[in-house]
Amino acid sequence: MKIYDLIVIGMGPAGMAASAMASAIGLNVLAIEENKVGGECLNCGCIPSKALLKTAQVNQISHNLEQFGIISNIFTDTKESLDIVRQKISRISGKKLMQAFERVELIINKGYAEFVDTHSVKVGVNVYKAKKIFIATGTRPFIPDIDGLNEIDKEFKLTNMNLFTQKNIPKNLTIIGGGAIGCEMAQGFARLGSNVNIIHIDNHLLPFADSEAADVLEERFKKENINVFNKTQIKRVYQKGNKVFVETDSHLFESDKILIATGRKPNLEELKLSKVGIKYNNKGIIVDKALRTNIKNIYAIGDCNGISNFSHSAMHQGMIALMNSINPLPFKIYHDKYLVPWSVFTSPEIASVGLTQEEALKKRS
Repeated sequence: MKIYDLIVIGMGPAGMAASAMASAIGLNVLAIEENKVGGECLNCGCIPSKALLKTAQVNQISHNLEQFGIISNIFTDTKESLDIVRQKISRISGKKLMQAFERVELIINKGYAEFVDTHSVKVGVNVYKAKKIFIATGTRPFIPDIDGLNEIDKEFKLTNMNLFTQKNIPKNLTIIGGGAIGCEMAQGFARLGSNVNIIHIDNHLLPFADSEAADVLEERFKKENINVFNKTQIKRVYQKGNKVFVETDSHLFESDKILIATGRKPNLEELKLSKVGIKYNNKGIIVDKALRTNIKNIYAIGDCNGISNFSHSAMHQGMIALMNSINPLPFKIYHDKYLVPWSVFTSPEIASVGLTQEEALKKRS
C-alpha cells in the first residue's frame, strides 16, 4: 500500500492552505473532500456573502444619489443581484483555483473519510495510509431546538447552505440569531429591499464583540429600518401556506422566509473519531497549542477544533500545523486566537484583535 506523507480531510480554507503548502515543499499529499473544494467559505459562506453585501451597498448608494447632486431613476433587478453572487462563486472556483493543487492527489465527491486506525482512513471501500493526518472538516449550521422548526418546509427555512441559491429576495425576512452571519445578511437583504427582523437571545448583537461596537451597529440598523429584538426567546415557529410565523413572548413575526443563523456545529460524526481514541467535545476536536490532537500524528485545523470560526484563522492554523508536523526540533509554533484579527463586514464594519474590554477585565480579576 502507498504511504503518503500527509492526508488532509476537508478542503476548506484550512485544508487548502495545508495541502497546497505541503505539496509546494515536496511532500506527497492526498486531500479528501466530500463536496466541493473551497468548503463553505467559497461556496456558501464568506465569498458569496461578501458579493451580496457589495451588491447591496451599490444598490443603496444608487438609490441615494440625490445627496451627491445626481438625479436618476434607478430600477433594481433583485433576481439579477442574486445571479451576480452565484457568478462570483463560479468564477473563483474554476480552473485557476485548482491550479494551486496540481501536485496534490485529490479525492472529490467520492464520499466522506472515516478513520480505520491512527494512520489510515477509508473512503468508500478504499483505504489510504499516511504518516500524518490533518482533520479539516469544518462546521455546518447549528439548528436550535425550537418548537415547530423541523416542520417548516425547506424552501422557507434558510441557512447559509441554501441562502445563495434563492431566486428572489424575500419581501419579509426574519433572522434567528444576531452573530456575524445574521448581521451581515440582515443588512445585505434589507438594502436589497427586504423588511428584516432579527431575533437574538443575547444582550446585544455580535456577542463575541465589544458591546459598545454592537451598540453602534444597532443604531445604524435602526436608521436602515432593520428591527432588532435582543434578549428574546422564541416560543414556537409554524407555517401557514407560503408564510412562516415566529412567535415570541411579545411578538408574532410573519415572514416569507426565515434565516437560521444561530452558530455552527463541527462536522465530526462520519470521521469515527472514537474508533481511534481522538478526544473531542461539542465545540470540536480538542487540540493543544500546536494544533495537535491527543494522537501525536493527527492534527485538527480550522473550524472543526472550535478555536475560531474565521476562514483566515483556519488558513493560519493550516500553515502552523504543517510547520509543527515537519519540525524535527523540540520547540513548536503555537497558535494564539487572540493574535488573529477578525472582522464583520457590516456597515460600519467592525474589527478587533486581542481581548475585548470585558474579557480583559475578567482576566485581570
